[in-house]
Amino acid sequence: MKALARQLFKTFLFSVIISIVASCAYYALQNKGVDQDLKSILPSLSESVAFLNIIIFVMSLPTLFLANPAYYNNLSIRLVLYYAGSIVFLITAFRLENLSPDNKALYFITAVTFIVVHSVFYYLMTKKRVLKR
Repeated sequence: MKALARQLFKTFLFSVIISIVASCAYYALQNKGVDQDLKSILPSLSESVAFLNIIIFVMSLPTLFLANPAYYNNLSIRLVLYYAGSIVFLITAFRLENLSPDNKALYFITAVTFIVVHSVFYYLMTKKRVLKR
């Protein structure tokens, strides 16, 4: 379980960093030619991306149940436990009607980044387990 917790925390950290960079790039492309400087929006953008990643991280905590070999050895349960939280976050973000398109884009960037980073660690985890056998 320690390895899964460490892996999930690394996913969170890498996801926060990559999401901030991607969100800043999106903001710069959306506001091209506008007098607003990226330096003025960077603290609030970073804070909101970090908060969204915390939400996805908490929703991904069922990953820790994969420490049980019975859950890990069943592929369908493994995929549900590993990806359900981040996928549910993504679906929920698109179903919220009160979000502006810019906020939906920020939620999408954050969720997709988390899922991609999470998938990389999933690949490494399964590759490592196959090599141990």
